[in-house]
Amino acid sequence: MNKKMVITAIAVGTAALHFVKSENYRGSFALFVNGYMIDIVLPMTLVLLMGLFQNKILRSIIFRGCAVFITGCLVEFSQFAGYPIFGSTFDPLDILAYAGGVLLAIFLDLVLFPQLYPTWADQ
Repeated sequence: MNKKMVITAIAVGTAALHFVKSENYRGSFALFVNGYMIDIVLPMTLVLLMGLFQNKILRSIIFRGCAVFITGCLVEFSQFAGYPIFGSTFDPLDILAYAGGVLLAIFLDLVLFPQLYPTWADQ
């Protein structure tokens, strides 16, 4: 299986989740789904997508993770300062969710994907 195909499928799923998920969701884990799920899944997806570029700097998982996490923190702190970007409410738990998403991407990229797809090291 091709690495680009799997990561693209994750990105499409994340986009679909973002557009389908409603803030009026009342099912299981409603607080988590409405408040934090996209804040975990979106950074994870961005870190993975950035790894598909054939750029030496972007191939570094540490650089990608730091770039996505810092960008998320800047967005969150802009909300705190009263300048809403990609949302309007400051929530310090969002920063933990961004960190969780980045850590999940690092786990997937360094541990899980190489075990599932050993040929990905060549891609």
